Amino acid sequence: MTIMKIQLRPLMLITFIAGFYSCSENAGNSFEVKGTIKNIDKLASQYPALFRNDSMKVYLYEVPFGNELPPVQLDSSYVTTKNNAFTLTANPQSIGMLDVMLENGPMIPLVNDENKITLEIDLDNKSNFYSVKGSPASLQLREFIMGYSEKSSQAENAFKTMDSLKLQNPGDSVLLGATDQKNNSVVAINNYSRQFLTSVKHPLVAAFVLGTTSATLSPDEFDSELNKQLQKFPSDKNLQYLKTQFEQKKSQQAQRAAQKPEQQQNSWIGKKAPELMLPDVNGKNVSLESFKGKYVLIDFWASWCRPCRDENPNVVKAFNQFKNKNFTILGVSLDREKENWLQAIQADQLTWTHVSDLAFWDSKAVEIYKFEGIPFNVLVDPAGTVIAENLRGEQLTGKLQEVLH
Repeated sequence: MTIMKIQLRPLMLITFIAGFYSCSENAGNSFEVKGTIKNIDKLASQYPALFRNDSMKVYLYEVPFGNELPPVQLDSSYVTTKNNAFTLTANPQSIGMLDVMLENGPMIPLVNDENKITLEIDLDNKSNFYSVKGSPASLQLREFIMGYSEKSSQAENAFKTMDSLKLQNPGDSVLLGATDQKNNSVVAINNYSRQFLTSVKHPLVAAFVLGTTSATLSPDEFDSELNKQLQKFPSDKNLQYLKTQFEQKKSQQAQRAAQKPEQQQNSWIGKKAPELMLPDVNGKNVSLESFKGKYVLIDFWASWCRPCRDENPNVVKAFNQFKNKNFTILGVSLDREKENWLQAIQADQLTWTHVSDLAFWDSKAVEIYKFEGIPFNVLVDPAGTVIAENLRGEQLTGKLQEVLH
């Protein structure tokens, strides 16, 4: 999904954001997370960027309903190489999804269905980097995340193999085998998610699973699984919201299908990219005009935007693959806090030019390019004309291969 300025654009088949949730039940009186980080000495030596002055900050966030607002910080704490324990406390407004986030590190989703949760983090164990106790919903959420991560890694490897083979011009039989492997990996993801949904006991977990798998399920399959969960949890607002967004998406697609391409006035494709000038990370103004003569992906994002952060690895992959072929990226952030913006650039290894007026949705970029949600991007050719927009994942790589062959 995409984080919107006013409402959530219902892009069911693109990316899911875990911070979608709001209340499903009455809020508890208080909430506490007691956590420890294992092997912290080893972590500090291997990943010094995670630590400042021998310490690392840990945050607790609550994500408002619908994503029209950024996550709200509820509490923070520190861990050091001498004290690996932390406690985070809050009084959330509702029972919903919360995130524990390590500074410059991963986010761990939790559900405050109980008042006290114990969390153990071990970043040295990539396949099983956290465990949780005290919250049945958080435990089931973790179970899904670990299983889904394994399946999605297999699918990612299959897609990479397919991409690599295409560049080598192999025989048809080799390509067919790789295609079958790729398709089977997606089927495995969907089968895993459908099976998991049969055992889900909390509506927030159901919404998380559905949202995650919306990227691979067909619209009919998604609708069927969503209806099953609505039968189990008929009063849940998050599942109702997913249903509303899905129906709106279908309606929009039907309307677009009925339009002629020339009637689709909102697209930038085929038009000159409007000039954009904003300060870079050092406060120096950078203009889009200065990139003329290159293919430029103008990538609109923000550090607080979970779908943007989830998409960043795909953008990094594309940049590294094509940066020596007259291609570059101009990152345009809707951040408000410069520190958060710079930390996200470093953490996600975004090694291209970045600009921002730190004005959130009041940014000049929004006014000029008139987009309603992020992540959003436009691909500009050397003459300054937009040749594609809203490219994600393999679509981005494929388009760049097409124009930069």
